[in-house]
Amino acid sequence: MHTTQAWWDEIKSDRAKLEAWMRRQYIGEMAAVNLLSEVLLRFGAEATLNEWENVHKVMVQEAIHAKWMRELCDREGITLERNASAERKYWAEVLPNVHNFREAMAAGFHAESMRLERIRTIANERDPQFSDFAATFTRILPHEEWHEHVFDQMRQGNDLTQYHERGLEALSLLLTV
Repeated sequence: MHTTQAWWDEIKSDRAKLEAWMRRQYIGEMAAVNLLSEVLLRFGAEATLNEWENVHKVMVQEAIHAKWMRELCDREGITLERNASAERKYWAEVLPNVHNFREAMAAGFHAESMRLERIRTIANERDPQFSDFAATFTRILPHEEWHEHVFDQMRQGNDLTQYHERGLEALSLLLTV
């Protein structure tokens, strides 16, 4: 396991790793749209109308993030994969343990918290070589902070920490800056 800052230092120091990560980041943003759509299909009837609308808003913002990732990839000369599919190491540990809307929101809360560490690290990047990355992730940051907040409210005390920790282990990620 390694820290978020050590992870980012490693990624940005190796162009091949950076390009592979950017492709996965784009895929991850698109996959989030699909995952949230699944949540609404499976558990949307358990949500209030306002909660349903909040999940939908998160979906729309994740699609916007995918667009921004695509634009960043284009500017960086990174070609996106054809017929790409999302490898879900983290979600393979979490999703089998989600049985209702509140648990789905708890899963979303933990996932957003995890992503925020990386987003903040990249948004705080000061190396001019990575200023476009910092600018893009600075745009994403307020959306993701709101996602974490709204999922936290909607989970209503439900906690999937043990499954979240298994997901982190699957990613070999330690969340410290």
